[in-house]
Order: sequence, then C-alpha cells, then structure tokens
Amino acid sequence: MGTASASCEAPTASPGCECDKAGPHVKPRLRVGCAIGIAAAPIQFALANQLNVDELAFHLHWVKCPPDADAVLAMLGAGLLDLAILQTEDVVQAVSLGSSLRICGTYTSSPRRFGLYVSSLKAQDAASEVLRSPCGVLHNCLGAQLAVHMLGQHRDWQALGGLYLRPLSSLEAAKTAIASGRVEMVLWEKYLAYDCVASGEWVEVWQADLPWSSSLFAATKEATYAKAQSVQRFIDWAKQAAEDFLQAESVEDAEKLLASTYRLVGVSVIVWLSSVSWACRCQVRREDLSAALQSLTKAGLLRSGTLEPPVRSLAKGFCDLLGADEAFGDTARREFTARGRMQPGVGP
Repeated sequence: MGTASASCEAPTASPGCECDKAGPHVKPRLRVGCAIGIAAAPIQFALANQLNVDELAFHLHWVKCPPDADAVLAMLGAGLLDLAILQTEDVVQAVSLGSSLRICGTYTSSPRRFGLYVSSLKAQDAASEVLRSPCGVLHNCLGAQLAVHMLGQHRDWQALGGLYLRPLSSLEAAKTAIASGRVEMVLWEKYLAYDCVASGEWVEVWQADLPWSSSLFAATKEATYAKAQSVQRFIDWAKQAAEDFLQAESVEDAEKLLASTYRLVGVSVIVWLSSVSWACRCQVRREDLSAALQSLTKAGLLRSGTLEPPVRSLAKGFCDLLGADEAFGDTARREFTARGRMQPGVGP
C-alpha cells in the first residue's frame, strides 16, 4: 500500500527529508492532515479506493486529525505533519501572527456560505425580536465568527448593543438549542442547514459568503525545502482525486462515503456539490489573502500594525501569486441537470 493513516497522538517525528535514512531508492514520506470537514471527501474517496496512490513518488501518510484548526496548526508546529489543508482564514490568521508556515496553493476555490436561521415558529418575529436573542454558532470556528461580524455590519448590531453568542458543538446541538429556546437563531453553513430548511424546521432570514477561496495548502517551512517535489505532487494528485470523485461512474460509491462519513444524503449531496469547486493548484490569489486579512482585522481577530503580510508566506519556488485579472483555470466541480442528475464538469 502507498498510504498509511495515524491518529493525532502519533509520536513526534523530526521534519525534513527522509530519503537519506534508508538509501537513495526509498520513497520519501509526506505526512498530510486537514481541518476542512467534508471538503476533504475527494481525498478520503481516493484513499479508500486506492486511486493512483501507488503511482505517487512518495509515501502518502494521511494523518487523522481532530476537526479543529488550532489542533492541526499545533501538529504542524510540533512536526507531526508536513502539509495540511486548512480554511483560508485560519491560515491567514496564523501567518499574520508570525507563524513560519508556508502557503503552497489553493485547495477549494469556492467560498464558504453561511446563513442565519430561526425556528419556523418564530419566523414572523425575525425582523425585530431575534436581534435581542442569543445566536448559536459552531464552537471554535473562525469562519463563523467572521460571518457573524458581517451580519453585525448588515444589521448594525453595534448600535443595538451587540449580540450574545452561544457556542454549539454540532448541527444536532444547534437543532436542539433552537427547538428548546436556548438560542433564538443560529448562524450555520448553508449546505449543513439545508435539511432543516427543507423540512420546514428552520427559516433562513439572511445569508452571506466569505469573499475568498475557502481553503489552502499550508506546509512547514522545512517541508517546502526538503520535500518540495512531494508537496507539489500531492497537490497534483489531489486535483486528480477531485476529478475522480466527480466522475459519473463513481457517483454511487461517492454518495456512500458522504452518507457514512459525513451524514450527507439525498438532495443535500446535490446542494453541497453544487456549491464547491476544487482548484488544487500551486497558486494563490492575492485578493483572497488580502480580503481574509482585512476581514480578520475589522472583526477584531487580528490587531493591525504588527502583522506579517500573508503574501510573504508563500512557498518560494513553486507557489504562484495570482493578480486580480488572473484565474485558476479549470477547477473540478459538479454540474447538474434540471432533474438534479449529477454530471462531471470543469469550471473557470
């Protein structure tokens, strides 16, 4: 097998190239993890089906990580990972605060989409009463905090005295909290809330996108020097994994994985797939980094004046910075017919 998996409790390993430890013909090892949730499904699918894994010029060691960006960032810092896929806002915050991580490329080029939801029983009061009520948000989710700030600007909550937030651990916890009155509204990612809206349990009263590509590849500084070729080849392999995941003949197996691993079934699968595009390129848009930095600063999650510009953290030698007039080119995404049948395709 070309892959291995390990828990986040794996022993610390020294970073750097491992080629010289067992002879010149031994493949180097690349330890990769993520904290992006369901967007990692194509990689999970490729690993489960061993798609093109043995053809890699390195041993892919997929590390099972907690679904928490802080934990994955700590694992990178401790040398437990060489490369990770993280939400863009988490990477920008880390490198702006002085982390030595290097940005190696863009994983998903589509934005994260959030919605504000109230109980259908209280939807008529959403315009007024809900502004004075607690709002449930996913615990330790930087993207949700930024969406709350955007919502606050939209509704001018500062003039109304602010908003009390109540952290929630999961969608099930959010459903229970809003049904019991523990919160009067929740701010959640739209694809996750789809079933609640479709069933009539929740009503959407506001929505917004975080205006940047949603996730990036980030590596340790050591890995971008000692394992630069392996990092680039993994990004290329991830692009192929996304395309394989979206092929028509893979639909049934892909749906099984989404159902078993992420509890996503039925129309929710179509809703999610129609909202995401995988770039998987050693390229980063300048405006993605600047927009995330600006949003973090405005929301008070970074202090201006002592920040490192994120563009300085690009991996030298292989990660290109795209300007405002430049695009990623083809991205792996799913198109749908009017009847909702999945069709493979590429997007700009």
